[in-house]
Formats: sequence, structure tokens, C-alpha cells
Amino acid sequence: MPRDSRQKRDLHGLNEDGMILCNPRDKEAAHRAEMEGIATDDRAAVTCRKCEALLYKRDKTRNEIQDYGRSKPFT
Repeated sequence: MPRDSRQKRDLHGLNEDGMILCNPRDKEAAHRAEMEGIATDDRAAVTCRKCEALLYKRDKTRNEIQDYGRSKPFT
């Protein structure tokens, strides 16, 4: 299989299981991404649009869950 010759590749995010966020069921793709250096745990380094959207959605959900336990003042 020929190697990809593109100069600039998207950097994909990884989930807690080490799978790519935008393609979580493909173990081979996750392995390839890690071997080729296009996968990262660093949220700020992710450039893949699908991965960024999924990270945003995941963080928003986590924040809502954390905020649910806090008491809010009545207005």
C-alpha cells in the first residue's frame, strides 16, 4: 500500500479507548493513525473537523453534567 504523500495531514483526536473520534469502530484506522503520527491525545492540536466537533460536543456534555450538581440562585 503506497504511503500518503500529502504535506499537511489532519491531526485526529483519540477517545478514552484509544480509538479515533471520527471513526471509533475501525481498529485498523486507529492503529494506522498512531503509526503515521496523525493521532493525538492533545485536544488543542486536533485539526480534523469531525474530531473537533465531537470533542466540543463531549466537553459540552461533561460541563452540563458537572453544572447539574451545582445549586443555582433563584431569580
